[in-house]
Amino acid sequence: MKNNRLFGGRKLSVLSSTALSACVGCGAIFVAVLAFAYVITKIDATDLMLSVMSTAALGIGAYAGGYVCGKRQRRNGLLSGVLCGVFIFLIIVILSALFSKAAESFSVPAKLVLTLVCAGVGGVVGVNSKSSRF
Repeated sequence: MKNNRLFGGRKLSVLSSTALSACVGCGAIFVAVLAFAYVITKIDATDLMLSVMSTAALGIGAYAGGYVCGKRQRRNGLLSGVLCGVFIFLIIVILSALFSKAAESFSVPAKLVLTLVCAGVGGVVGVNSKSSRF
């Protein structure tokens, strides 16, 4: 029972809280991609810059998801952040396979490590932050 937190008048389990945090992380990825797309319209970007921007968007979103997950659960920040990172990575891989057929074109293990590290760091920072907003 201690792993459940009250949110909006109902209890959320650890798994549903992690899935909700992964959705927040995917939203952050979407916002970062939109911001980078705006920058790309203003400058002439090379393929290397596009790759760096998409990787940065993935790292930003994974960190945001891990932070929210750690903030909501208030314990086991590294574990909850890494679990949120797994959710985010699965969502991104499935969406990229469905829409752009790009799942085989990028380095899957490197993106997985990046997602897990950023989400884990976000989870640790979220657990150790002072305010209990969530």
